[in-house]
Formats: sequence, structure tokens, C-alpha cells
Amino acid sequence: MNEKLQQAIEHWDAVAPLIQRPESERDYESLVSQLEEAMVLSSDDHHSPLNPLIESMAHAAQQYEEKFLVNEVGGGVSALKYLMKVHKIKQSDLKEVGSQGVVSEILNGKRSLTVRHIRALSRRFSVSPNAFLEP
Repeated sequence: MNEKLQQAIEHWDAVAPLIQRPESERDYESLVSQLEEAMVLSSDDHHSPLNPLIESMAHAAQQYEEKFLVNEVGGGVSALKYLMKVHKIKQSDLKEVGSQGVVSEILNGKRSLTVRHIRALSRRFSVSPNAFLEP
């Protein structure tokens, strides 16, 4: 048997939870926390050996978001609030949407998300733009 495959099999119980789609909100939040930690460890090094793992973890989180977030959250503003909570992001951190005042108006229903906002948020959170559409 190939040595790399043998090593993967030996460590699969530790690796699998990091790359498989979470099935619960608790698993998802754990994955996102570990993903953030891995990103800090890689220090934005484009040659970090953690990068393929980070990509796999992000893909697993995205699969969860696409399957559960759109159906359970029920709207663009709710999805944004949920993602802000999970990623521990403040209104002032969403510069791609606008000023803190604009973000506040969106979150309070005084202003709607625009197509530009939706595209930017979709890229930032690596989720489908559909997550931010109103039902």
C-alpha cells in the first residue's frame, strides 16, 4: 500500500471531522472555529502546507451553509446576522457593504441589500448569493 495512503488511513479519525460537511449547527460552529485557527496558523502564507486543509474545511463549511443556512434562516438579513454571529464580525467589519451606519440600516430593515452587497457578502463568506435573497 502507498505510504501516504497508509498515513491518511491511520489519521483519518482526526482528519475526517475537519473536511466532512457538518450535520448540526454545533458541528458547523466547531468547524468554523477550527478553520479560523488554521488560517491564523498559516499566516496568509501561500505556500503553507495547511492551505489544502483550509480549502477542504472551507468547502465543508460552504456545503453546510448551502444546505441548511438558506432553508433554516429564512432571508438575506437573517442570513447576514447569522454569519456575523458565527464569524464573530461586527457591523464596522463589513466595509464591503458600506459604513457602519449603512450596515445598521440593513440589519434593522430600513435598507435592503443590493446586488453589489450580495455579491460582496457571498465572496466574503464563501456562500451562494442565494443565502442573501429574501424568501
